[in-house]
Amino acid sequence: MKSLTRNYKALVYIGLYCFTALLIASLFLWGPNERNDFPLLRLMIVGFATVLLTKYSVYMALSPWYDVVERYRAKHARRGVYQPFVSVIIPAWNEEVGLINTVKSILKSAYRNVEIVVVNDGSTDDSDQLFRDFLASYEAIPDNPNKLRIVYRYKENGGKGLALNKGIELSRGEIIVSIDADCALLPSTIGNFVRHFKDPRVMAAVGNVKIGNTEHFLGMLQNLEFLFSFYFKKTDSLFNTIYIIGGAAGAFRREVFDKIGPYSNTNITEDIDLSVRIQEAGMRIAYAADAIVYTEGAGELGGLMKQRLRWKRGRFQTFWEHRRLFFSRLSRHNKFLTWGVLPLALFGDIQLFFEVLFLAFLYVYSMLTHDFSSFVSGIIVVSLIFAIQIFDDPRSTKLSLYLLAPIGWLLFYVTTVVEYRALISSLRGILSGKKLRWQRWERAGLRIPSARKGSPSSVTPL
Repeated sequence: MKSLTRNYKALVYIGLYCFTALLIASLFLWGPNERNDFPLLRLMIVGFATVLLTKYSVYMALSPWYDVVERYRAKHARRGVYQPFVSVIIPAWNEEVGLINTVKSILKSAYRNVEIVVVNDGSTDDSDQLFRDFLASYEAIPDNPNKLRIVYRYKENGGKGLALNKGIELSRGEIIVSIDADCALLPSTIGNFVRHFKDPRVMAAVGNVKIGNTEHFLGMLQNLEFLFSFYFKKTDSLFNTIYIIGGAAGAFRREVFDKIGPYSNTNITEDIDLSVRIQEAGMRIAYAADAIVYTEGAGELGGLMKQRLRWKRGRFQTFWEHRRLFFSRLSRHNKFLTWGVLPLALFGDIQLFFEVLFLAFLYVYSMLTHDFSSFVSGIIVVSLIFAIQIFDDPRSTKLSLYLLAPIGWLLFYVTTVVEYRALISSLRGILSGKKLRWQRWERAGLRIPSARKGSPSSVTPL
């Protein structure tokens, strides 16, 4: 089966390379015809593309400064040993496949001032019994000074937000780390989260999430997508404009929940809602690029569509509930966020709504005029962006990803289709008033990653 998957991926990549090469060759094989049909539609496409390309260009120019600023902050951070007690909260619902492996990855943490709090939210699979058996065997280990405290609760199903709140209630940590039950941490992850909190201004931090199951086509596609989006979090961290701390990798000072309240139990993306509330309160959110968390990406297209529908619908819900944050003039609110990043996020959804029309027009128009320069310029820009990000990521399998850079623009069409369907379904659900339940898909389990070449397996010194 694995060889079949590899062959399938290879055939897809070869086909995309041939198509890309044909577009580039067209510039030399045919001269463009001078036509000026549909000027208004062309102007709209150029306008949308210009706005988003300007944003990406600004982010690409500023992201490299993240490392410079982080080194400066580390140099001027509080002196002495900083080892606060950390509580890792894991909400679980029907996660018998990955839950124990997730806990095992935390038990290998180089940072030892940690407790693990697992809240089973009314699972109907075998996760409850499996984890009780695992916990009993772990507690039966003879006295070990490095043994971590594990708290486990099984509660009636009430949703992820309530499960997280129960975990916080049971925890004792000064720093709260939340991860999903299908994730795996490196030994250095928790310590690197903690390091960012040496700056007393940092109230929350988002980790660097990577896709762990890249052996199939969808996994590799999500890996490229995550590489793209998390690289841009470097710029957001510089300007304190992060408004999404995903549930797979988030860290918070306990006082955050004392000041703004617990997770929402009505918002389907409780993590986005909490992140926006942190920004609304004028607190600082940092990006912890060295706090790496692996997660299991959707293995089937249906599962990916369910995931993106929840993300899209939940973001719309959050934006509506916190609409006063848009173009806010309050002094505590970051103007770059409220006047720039948030409006551009909605602008991106408007552009996505017209994406099918724009793409159809561009392909037809380019065939009629023999002018594929717009596509070739897109190939060059996207390939350059990918190459820079891959070079910046020491944990990437660089050769394989570099080979994907020239066809990344075509691979993202799959994501565009998924996001477009999520957008249309979200708009339909909003207009009809239909509620969206928590979505999940069948998981195969995630292998706990080992340290790779160029990546330290131990925690950064505190």
